Amino acid sequence: MFHTPILLITFNRPQHTQKVLEAVIASNPKDLYVFQDGPREVNSSDQQKCAEVRCVVETMTKGTDVQLHTLYSDKNLGCGPGPATAITWFFQNVESGVILEDDCVPHLDFFSYCEELLEKYKTAVNVRAIGSMNVDTQRWGDGSYYFSMMNRNLCAWATWKRAWDDFDIAMTGVTKTKLRRALRKYGCGMLECEYWCDRLDEVHKDLCDGKSWDMQFFMSIWMNGGKGIIPNVNLSSNIGTVGEATHVMGAGNIIDNVPSHPIMPIKHPAETDVQHQADKQFHFRYFEPSKSNWGFLKIAYYLVNKRLKKRVGHKGPWIKREK
Repeated sequence: MFHTPILLITFNRPQHTQKVLEAVIASNPKDLYVFQDGPREVNSSDQQKCAEVRCVVETMTKGTDVQLHTLYSDKNLGCGPGPATAITWFFQNVESGVILEDDCVPHLDFFSYCEELLEKYKTAVNVRAIGSMNVDTQRWGDGSYYFSMMNRNLCAWATWKRAWDDFDIAMTGVTKTKLRRALRKYGCGMLECEYWCDRLDEVHKDLCDGKSWDMQFFMSIWMNGGKGIIPNVNLSSNIGTVGEATHVMGAGNIIDNVPSHPIMPIKHPAETDVQHQADKQFHFRYFEPSKSNWGFLKIAYYLVNKRLKKRVGHKGPWIKREK
């Protein structure tokens, strides 16, 4: 039996939920926590789909040894506050655990990998998250995993209550100056700092329109000088980045349906420092691919132009072309 608690965050996708639950049940879990966000008032099909998701959960866990714990929201919280509420509820009941969203199918080895690393780094307060996704173009270090500033996709991962306790979805008291200072300690350049400062502006403005919690968690790691763990093989397949996904990405994007692979037994790396080059490569492959080959002059022009427009309140190009 898998003794580490598991949280599954669901909404209105019964077929996706079923595929993820199949992997969860195969791990023979002791405790399964299931959160479901409520139906949207503006979407007439949500009531039925949400009911179908609950039916999938109850049917698939019936007759198993799993202890099922549920929190079903009556109202729609959104894809920012919803998962944040789910994870807070989870850590009101457990000290550490695995967290899955309803569109990320983990490899069976993912569970043993998480359990071993949650125990190994339980008291290492600077280690704050254990990831599953790997879309790197090369292997980093000499172990089964490496350390990262954790700018990865948090759809199948694990962490500790001690790390989540520092999370603040509103990023209260975090200024761009403080964030830049933290990012520079990870070797981030001007473009990366600018990108994340823009995200912080969005959080302070309207919580990214209520659609983000993971970026705030990343920032909480950086503001506390923490780091995360990335496997040197991919351990989960994201099946929900296209179609009806809230955060829709183009088909064939770098995290869409990437095959997963075994990782056990784990070889622990000799190097425990953050692999800055791995993080930089990921940033410009995932967050800002259009800027990956920019040189210093282009970066300088971009930043000066952007800040001048902001100062004078100008949007769009300086000279508008006639159609």
